[in-house]
Amino acid sequence: HTEQILRPNNMFLEEPPTKKAKTGWEGHKLNCSEAFMKIDEGRHFAELSAEPVSVLQGIGPVSSRVLEILNVNTVTDLAQYKYFLLARALATLAETETEGGRPSGSVMNIDKAVDKEYESKTLNEIVKAPVHALQGLSESAAELLKELGVKTVGDLAKFKYCRWAEATVLAGKYEFTKTETERKKERASKKLE
Repeated sequence: HTEQILRPNNMFLEEPPTKKAKTGWEGHKLNCSEAFMKIDEGRHFAELSAEPVSVLQGIGPVSSRVLEILNVNTVTDLAQYKYFLLARALATLAETETEGGRPSGSVMNIDKAVDKEYESKTLNEIVKAPVHALQGLSESAAELLKELGVKTVGDLAKFKYCRWAEATVLAGKYEFTKTETERKKERASKKLE
């Protein structure tokens, strides 16, 4: 019989495979014990990607509500939050900026990324600007983000929950989800074809 654990959202979760049978990962040491709720620490990254944002440690009911209003419900939604991705891109590019280094005649711009008043600013100025400087992010959305401690474009670029979510989704693309035994059976059956 399968052991089940009651999750905080009253959904049952089967015991992690490590408690059922040999998986092939018994000797692995990697962990993300400070990123996920204790009950979820042993699960596959790919499974966690589809879960509600509350699977992340520190995202409680208030933060979940704020993110839900911003239409961010799952870990994948958070990883792909377009304003986070844009803020991170701008902050990364700001690291390459030299004061007064724009060449004469340059056509480089990010006018579709920021509100009109920020179009002529340096990347470093934009990173220090209020988060609502990003085109399409309203002041009311900025107020909601402020509840999460995100006040500037730079804050959003470094927002740990978005970074954790993004890393989780990416890591999920590089993990095996079948046990070693299941993978061996698959390889054997392919040889028979």
